[in-house]
Amino acid sequence: MNIERDVIKNSEYIITYYQEKEKKLTNLEIQKLAYFLEAIYMVCTNEDYLYDEEFLAWNFGPVNTTIYNEYKIFGRMPIELKRKVIINPINLKYIEILYNLFSEFTPTELVNLSHANNSPWDEIYRASNGNIPKNMHIDKIKTKNWFGTLVEKKDE
Repeated sequence: MNIERDVIKNSEYIITYYQEKEKKLTNLEIQKLAYFLEAIYMVCTNEDYLYDEEFLAWNFGPVNTTIYNEYKIFGRMPIELKRKVIINPINLKYIEILYNLFSEFTPTELVNLSHANNSPWDEIYRASNGNIPKNMHIDKIKTKNWFGTLVEKKDE
């Protein structure tokens, strides 16, 4: 079995895992968690991406438009999946790390972390004087490197 790279399937895995822990997620939260999941994966594996898709720099931080469009019908309400999702066991390892790191974060704290000083989003924000150009991609390697400075890697 290989790692699942589809961004929607990964978002469903995250939502499902959180629901199993009796936590519900909004579109804002799934955006940040999907972004952090890719960062965790890249740091843990030293690969340069998890998803074949990009995150854009929006005012509230990193956003993947495919995820956004999939769940925008929920507005600010918790996302309810319409089907049962079986999580790929390889992805599950990284989702467990994600949950252990971020399950107690509020939506505001997730946004604040994605906006942290010198984060890839912050670099774009500062370079554009707070007027982020539309469709500005967040560099995955910068995300990997920045996130890697935040976590202590442990030998497995």
